Amino acid sequence: MTEYNDPLPSKTRRKLEMQDLQDVGLKIMDLKAGQQARLPLSDALRAALEEARRINHPDARRRHALYVGRLISDGDTDSLLTALDTLTDPVRQQRLQQWTEQILACPGPRDAEPLLQRILEFYPEADRQTLRNQARNLIKARPEGDLAEANADQRARLKRERKRFQSLLNELEKNAALY
Repeated sequence: MTEYNDPLPSKTRRKLEMQDLQDVGLKIMDLKAGQQARLPLSDALRAALEEARRINHPDARRRHALYVGRLISDGDTDSLLTALDTLTDPVRQQRLQQWTEQILACPGPRDAEPLLQRILEFYPEADRQTLRNQARNLIKARPEGDLAEANADQRARLKRERKRFQSLLNELEKNAALY
């Protein structure tokens, strides 16, 4: 079929698509400035989001979300939606926690290498040496026996090293490319 024979979307379909884009616009407006900076936004869309920070009235925010939705439809919608889904992924923090616990469960630093490689595949910009050092420190901080039988200093060291490793993963996640 040629472009002249393609049926146009119905008015209802267009309204539903604009409503969906308005909802996406509201989601983006609710993000923090640092999170918005990670998204692939056009200059006009960035300016509209900057203006949205000043709008407090609910009806005005809704109308402005319509405008933001229109700007989204004018740009590269697919890459923006993909980046937004990645940014707001609820499983992200859970995945980082699981990686920390899996590293902690490894008997030695060499046993953690496959998991570190998986983390590096997920975050290719990560510094391999820093990640290995933090994993080694986390494994060494683990008390020999049961955690309940460990003294307060050992528990404090384990808590401190776990927090450092988790912070490193959070920093990698925060700086990871979304698109």
